[in-house]
Amino acid sequence: MIQKNHIYFILCTTSIVLSITALILNIKTIPLIKKQHLITKQIRVLKEKNQYLHYKIQKESTFENIEKKAQALNMIYLPSKKIKHIYLSQKTPTDEK
Repeated sequence: MIQKNHIYFILCTTSIVLSITALILNIKTIPLIKKQHLITKQIRVLKEKNQYLHYKIQKESTFENIEKKAQALNMIYLPSKKIKHIYLSQKTPTDEK
């Protein structure tokens, strides 16, 4: 009987110690969890901002906007008809000898 009570006492004491240890670890991890949630929110905001900037770049780089910017900077458009192409012959290593 005494041995049975001794086993119950050890089991109860062990469970209480483990419970208190788990509570202490839980209390220590709460600030880390809060920081993780804050960082996750910041990442989400940065992703949205990045997506907006990508959209803005795509919107600004349309052909019409490029033409407007070129006209504002007094740039002239050269059609491909005025460009003369010069074809150079390729030299092979045997030609150089």
